[in-house]
Amino acid sequence: MYSHGMKYVTITIPDELDERAAAEARRRGVSKSELIRLGLTAVMPAVQEVEPDDPWRALSGFGSIDVAVTPGEIDDVVYGG
Repeated sequence: MYSHGMKYVTITIPDELDERAAAEARRRGVSKSELIRLGLTAVMPAVQEVEPDDPWRALSGFGSIDVAVTPGEIDDVVYGG
């Protein structure tokens, strides 16, 4: 099903990641394509999604407005908590 303004993209991912994506898509009740779009949107927000009055988020270029991390989560990732 082709929608105006959409592109078909072929990606290559490991079998294990494909299986995990399929399971997560089923859990959420969405297609794998939608799951991948959600993931891309989370790490590459559209320009208009950046809060104009939040200079730190605008400078960081990471994450969409509706994505949040728990306190200490970034430290755990960066420093191996």
